[in-house]
Formats: sequence, structure tokens, C-alpha cells
Amino acid sequence: MSGPSYSCTSCNFFLHKKCAELPPEIKRHIHPEHPLRLLPNHHMICGFCKETCYESFVYCCFVCEFNLHIKCAFPPCVYAADQDQGHQFRSLLNPLSLKSISFTCNACGTERDDSPFMCTTCQLLVHEECISLPRTLKTALHHHPRIIHTYQHQQCIESINKYCGICRLEVDSKYGVYYCPDCDFVAHVNCSVEYGDFETEIVEENEEEQSVTVDDQFMEPSFRVVREIKHGEERIIEEIEHFSHQHNLILIDKVDDDLKCDGCMLPISTPFYRCASCNFFLDKTYIELPRKKKWQYHENQLILSWNRGSHDLYYCHVCNQVSRGLSYFCDICRLSIDVRCFKSLKDSFKHGGHEHPLYLPADRKNILRCNNGGRGPPPWATDVRENIPHCSGCCVSEESKVFFKCVVCDFKLGMKCATLPYKARHEYDDHPLFLTYINENDYQPSCIICEEDRDPKLWFYRCEKCDFDAHPECALGKYPYVKPGGVHTYPKHPHPLVLVVKTEDYRPQACDTCGEPCDDLALECTDPNCSFIVHKERRQCFQSLIW
Repeated sequence: MSGPSYSCTSCNFFLHKKCAELPPEIKRHIHPEHPLRLLPNHHMICGFCKETCYESFVYCCFVCEFNLHIKCAFPPCVYAADQDQGHQFRSLLNPLSLKSISFTCNACGTERDDSPFMCTTCQLLVHEECISLPRTLKTALHHHPRIIHTYQHQQCIESINKYCGICRLEVDSKYGVYYCPDCDFVAHVNCSVEYGDFETEIVEENEEEQSVTVDDQFMEPSFRVVREIKHGEERIIEEIEHFSHQHNLILIDKVDDDLKCDGCMLPISTPFYRCASCNFFLDKTYIELPRKKKWQYHENQLILSWNRGSHDLYYCHVCNQVSRGLSYFCDICRLSIDVRCFKSLKDSFKHGGHEHPLYLPADRKNILRCNNGGRGPPPWATDVRENIPHCSGCCVSEESKVFFKCVVCDFKLGMKCATLPYKARHEYDDHPLFLTYINENDYQPSCIICEEDRDPKLWFYRCEKCDFDAHPECALGKYPYVKPGGVHTYPKHPHPLVLVVKTEDYRPQACDTCGEPCDDLALECTDPNCSFIVHKERRQCFQSLIW
């Protein structure tokens, strides 16, 4: 006994002043479920250090029978500071004993033997090495420029994402993680710090704390404002000049017909921009796409492109489909991606056709890389034979090498199905058809359009009012992202030609070049007295119009 103390006047009982003033009830992060109460000790085992408690008092939990030494509840003051997040930690064990115990760290979420440190303010319990975890990291495994460490996952992150963006295993929301302030990306601490040292670097101290997306350095707009109005602080752009069209476009907030956006070829939504002079429409979402963009999966910046020719089509290298709309293009490796695929490609996302989150595997990301001027073809263009899994939406092993996987089960989704429009129209039904993933009342599933059987496990389009079901390829057609029309005159034919989509239902005419039936994309003469028609996608037929 030394210093101030209390003693009993009737018997030989002494207490240090600090021991006499111990709080009757405490809360500790090592046992967050219930409070601990100060009680007389009967040689209990401490739940933290696993040693027998020989002191006269011990902190106990009545519910769990958890006990805690006085010295473990109030450890000696050996301090260490986490400067980044404002915590003051102190050791729970005597540093001279060099003893370690097993516990789960609140900073990294892993359990192992170590010397524990506790925050003097919020009772966080951490490994000694986790005190110096970097507040922010850069990682090539995520497209935004930085991820931030937090001890309180549930309080700091509104995301519903419960899976690590690196290893794809579940993240325990009770412990610390790295998260992205710009999206719902979260990752285990050890994955963020240790997964590929060359891909992760600590943010320099003199860098700004403000979160900046990768796109910010390439925000050249794709349009010029012609007319705008202001309502208070709100700015409404009423008329623009877009690089893809020769006329100005006017803002519209009402859709009268089932129009298609010329940017993505999907049914348009409000608000959108339309041309007052011709049949051209652009969804506001695609108006806002920057002309140049740095993409997380490609080293070279991409350029938003539009084919000027009325009949110019391009081939998307991600979904392997022909399109007419806007695309992002790499002028080094010649990669072309339609804007539908561009907006759909993410590290992870939730799709309405599956109950678990989906993610883009690391080897699929690598396929989208640029050769950056090096020798040989880029990864997306190499003819490497590999087993592409069957898509769970259509049960087809697509030619596209890019697909998503489920973080939990064996579900896989190809880009063709991942970008299917939610709503479609077909001439056989007066109502819109909606993409449907399963119909519990499918007893004899069949396609109304082709009149063939339909696999009830695969996705389809349906009108609930008419009990109308159809295969996606029947409802959308062979070229869902090609807008027929557009008139152009070629050197070898005297009349203007228009782009048309011919099917077997049209009793196809014979091509004027090769003599075979035109039951595909074709160029047809607009003169009612001329029956000229040629294949559009057959090089020999198309070139006969030019040479």
C-alpha cells in the first residue's frame, strides 16, 4: 500500500483509492453484447487473458458468464496513437511480460495471438501493428482513386454490399474495412493492404483528402450549350449541340411513343433530347457522357465516338453484337465498346435476375487491357481457346470473353444477357413486354412468336395482361441495337438506299449482287419503281455499291 487508501476500522481490510473508486458497471469492446458488473471474486477465469483471477473483485457478465480481470479492464498506461483517425491506444498487457493472447482485432477483423491495444475513448481493441494502418490506400483493383479505412463499418458506410471487392468473401460489418467513398465497394483490410504489393500504394500525406473520381481529369463534354434557363439555383439546359448530330437537340420531358435512344438503342426515358428536324433522340444519361474518358479496365483513354455514315455499324468487342449507337473507342488497340456495355461493366453490382451480388473476375478485367502500343494483339483480340462458361440467363456459352460471376453460388451472366433491356416491344402484342427471370406458373412454356418450346429456367419476355411469352431473341430480333432507316446514295446505284432488317417472314428477295435471299441486314432502294436490294453485312455485296 502506498499513497491514498481506504481501510476498515474493524478488520484488516485495505483498498487503494483507485480500487475503492472502481465503477460498479463498465462496457468493454472485448465483450460488447452486455455490461460488466463489479462483483466479489471466487477464483474465476478471466475471459480475456485466460488466467485465474486472484484479486478480491472481478468484472462479470451475468448473461454470458464472462469475467474480466481488474487489470485487464483497466490496463497500464502504455500508449500508442493512431494519428489518422484520432484514437489513443494503450496496451492491455504488461510489455515486460512479452505475453500475447488470442483476440479479434476491431481494425482488421482477424483473430490471432498478439499483444492487444485498446482505445482509451471508444474501447476499440486492435493488434499493435494495426494501429499504424494507412488511412487511405490506392489500389488497381478498384477504379476510384482511393479507399478509406474505418473501424466502424456499420456507422460509416451506407452500402448494402457485404462482400469483399477483392477476395469476394463476406465482410463482417462489426469490424474494420476499407471502403470507397464514391461507390459501394468494401474490402477486407488484409486484402486491401496485402493483395499485390505492386498494385497498392499509400496515398502521400500532401495529397488532398477530397475524393476525386478517375474521370475528373478527362471531363471534356460531348455537347455545347445553346440555350439554358435558371430557376433559382437550378440550371436547365434546354437546347444543345451534340457532336453526334448535325442539328441542335431540344430537351423533352414527356414520351408520347415508344421511342428508341440513338445512343444506346434502348427504349428512351425522360428527360431526353430530340432533334426538331429529324427522327433523332438521345437519352439525357448519354448526353452527359464525357467525350474522353479514362476507364478503370484500360490503360489508354477512350474516346466517345459516332459513325457519321447513315449505314455505318460497329461491332462491340465486349458483348459481340452489332450496334449503331454511341461507343467508346481506343485509338491505340482499336477496342470498341457500346455505351450499354460501358455503363454495365463494374467491379460488382446487383442484378434483378439473381439474389446475390455479381462481380467481374480479375482475369476478365485483364482481357479488356490495351496493348498500349506494344507488340502483338491486345488481350481482347487474342484467339486463345478457353472454356467460356454457359450464361445462366440463356444457357449459351457466348463468344464474348467477358462475363460476371456470383459471389456466393455458381451463377454466371454473360454481357449479352447483362445488358438486355428491361422493356421491349413486338408487333404481335399491343402492350410492352417485360424481361422476366422466372414464372412459377410455367406449366407448358412456349414462345408465342416462334411457337417452339421455351426452357422455364431461362430468361424470357412476358406480357402479363395477354399471357404472352417469348424468347429474348424472338422479342428483340437478331439486331436489337441497330435502328433501321437512314438514307444514303452510293456511287454504283442511281437511287438512295435505306437500311432495313429482313427476316424469313418478309419472303426475302434475292440479293442483286450474290443472288442469295436477303434475310438479314440489307440496303433497299427507296424508289418504289426499283426493286434493288443487297446484303449489308456481306463485304462483297456491300462493296459492289462503291467500287
